[in-house]
Amino acid sequence: MHIETTTKVANSLEVLEKLLERISSGRLAKPDWIKLQGKCRLDKMGRDQRESILDRLHGCVLRGFRANNVDFDDEETRLAYWRSVARKGFHDFSEQGWMKSYDSPFREDYDYIGPYLDGGLSKLDAYAAYTAVLGTFDFTVEDFVNTELCPGVRTIVEPMAGTAEFAYHSHFHRPDFRYVMIDLDAEAQERVLAQRWLEMTEKHYLIANILDESVWDQVKSITTGESLAYVGKQSHHLFGAKEIFRLLEVATQRVDYLMLETPQLAPVTEMGGTDDVSRTEMEDAGLEVELIEDPDGEPNPFTNLMHFHLGASDKTGRRRLFEYRDWTVWSQPTLVAMARVLDLNAFYFHSETHEFTSVDEEWEDSDVEDEVTFMLFTRRDLPPSA
Repeated sequence: MHIETTTKVANSLEVLEKLLERISSGRLAKPDWIKLQGKCRLDKMGRDQRESILDRLHGCVLRGFRANNVDFDDEETRLAYWRSVARKGFHDFSEQGWMKSYDSPFREDYDYIGPYLDGGLSKLDAYAAYTAVLGTFDFTVEDFVNTELCPGVRTIVEPMAGTAEFAYHSHFHRPDFRYVMIDLDAEAQERVLAQRWLEMTEKHYLIANILDESVWDQVKSITTGESLAYVGKQSHHLFGAKEIFRLLEVATQRVDYLMLETPQLAPVTEMGGTDDVSRTEMEDAGLEVELIEDPDGEPNPFTNLMHFHLGASDKTGRRRLFEYRDWTVWSQPTLVAMARVLDLNAFYFHSETHEFTSVDEEWEDSDVEDEVTFMLFTRRDLPPSA
């Protein structure tokens, strides 16, 4: 089901001031977005005025703001603008606009460039850089539970969670849900639990191996309502054949739905080499971030196995941020074949209808050939056909 959003438009600073006053006084409900256009330009404001406006904007929107009417003469000015907005609780890691966590009261500092400028590559926050280039922000639990298949979900499980963007950002949409995150990275756990969560939300971050059945027994004991487990960032590609098969088996025995983020449909031979994923603020700061094929990492078309790493570089040198050895691209047909051996029903998230659709049904109108998609597996019966 499509999520309906509201947008208010301000084409001058005077209009924006009146709009923010109406919202902050409670006379107008918060819109999802405020769009700045025409003469309402953040780039033409002095720093103090811009920061004051951004503080007010943060409290007056549910999702964020859009401002495509900015222009900069040089990289230094553009970077200073980006940092000033990022420090005030908005990020542009999604193409949707400058975003905040949904109706969040917390002003997160998204400026990961500052520490790099102060201390060089060694001070670059690897997790923050990873989040900026590979984080999941376009989809949250809101998208997946507002479907015909999953309206009864009340527990979200994030295996291989790492920095757990999915669980963290989702909890602002549904703070009444329970969230269970699982990973082997204690540093990531510490980072996630140090974030500001809404007090009413029940959360658990387990340091455990998700191939261990007892871990899923523990998850089941925590669960309320139906449960949806989501492996994001294609992290399941770190598993070999026996491991991914075991994940499909043990997880679906204890959660209602298991969802995997999968790449666009393409031959693995097209995924090798070096992929420059640098963002504009990185380039403006003199930083380059790439997904780099290892010397022995050329994709194998028979096994879909490859080796690469996420690396950062500048004029002073290079730094490896995260390693992706033994990365096997588990294509959608292979996952579906495994699911059928296990008698699982298989679905994909249709980008046009925003519904989970059986893999046996129409797919031409979706974007599975161009964008990442979400494969869902369940032991539950198929929903009735429309």
